[in-house]
Amino acid sequence: MKIAIVEDEPLTLNRIRNIINAQNADLEVVGTAQSNRELLELLNSDIQIDLLLCDIHLADGLSFNVLKDKAISFPIIFVTAYDKYALESFEHNCIDYILKPIQEERLLKAFDKVKTLKSQPLDIAQINADFLKNMMMGYQSKEYKKRFLTKSGNKIRFVNADDIAYFYSYEGITYVYEKETKKKSIVEFTLSELESHLLDPSKFFRVSRSVIIQLDNLVEMRPYQNGRMMLMLNSQPEVDIIVARDRVNDFKNWINQ
Repeated sequence: MKIAIVEDEPLTLNRIRNIINAQNADLEVVGTAQSNRELLELLNSDIQIDLLLCDIHLADGLSFNVLKDKAISFPIIFVTAYDKYALESFEHNCIDYILKPIQEERLLKAFDKVKTLKSQPLDIAQINADFLKNMMMGYQSKEYKKRFLTKSGNKIRFVNADDIAYFYSYEGITYVYEKETKKKSIVEFTLSELESHLLDPSKFFRVSRSVIIQLDNLVEMRPYQNGRMMLMLNSQPEVDIIVARDRVNDFKNWINQ
C-alpha cells in the first residue's frame, strides 16, 4: 500500500515514517507534504497514492481547504490533536482519524481498517465536498483557551489570550510576554501543547522552535540572515523574534490567508 503523509511537525512526520518502515514491505511512503501548498502539489502530481495520512491543521490553514476542491480517489486517515468528541460526527466507512500524540498500535489499527475496506465491494473513495464541508464546520467550532494561569515569583494570575504578544521557551520553561504591560510570566504548557490544540491557529503562529507570536501584535517583517525573517512587534520583545528558514513560506501563507 502506497502511503502519502501530510504533516507539518517534523517529529510527528518522522515517527509516522519510522512506524511504517518498521512494518512489512506492503507499506511504502511515496510522498510527504508539510503545508497546504505542498499538499496541492502532491495531489496534482503523478504519484500513485493508495492512502493519504493527513494532518487537519497545517501551518497555512486547514487541509480541508485543499481536499474539498479535489476529486479524491483514495481513502484518507485524518490526524488531529483534538479530542474524540469533536470528531464523532466525522465517522465514515472510508475515513478514520488518529489523535495526537500518535500511538503505534492505533496507527496500525487504522491501516488494517483501510485494508479491510479495500477488500470489500465498497466505494471507499466516496469523499464529497458536502462531507468535507461538514467536517470543516465541526472542526472550526473548536473552543480555544481564552486565558492562561501564569506564575511570576510567588504571584499567580490570569492573562487573557488576546493580551499576549508572544510565548517563548527557554531552558525548558515556557514564558508568556504581555502586550501592554510587558510583563513576563511562566505558563505550565510546552510550546507544542500550545500550538497543537490550545491556541487559535488563525491568531497564533509558531515562527521557530522557541517562539509563538500573536498576529495582532505583528508590525513589520524584515529579511534576515540565511533566508530567515526578523519580526517587529508592537510590544518590543526581550529577544529578537526570528522566523526559522524552513517556516518562512508557511508563515507568509499564514499571513495571507
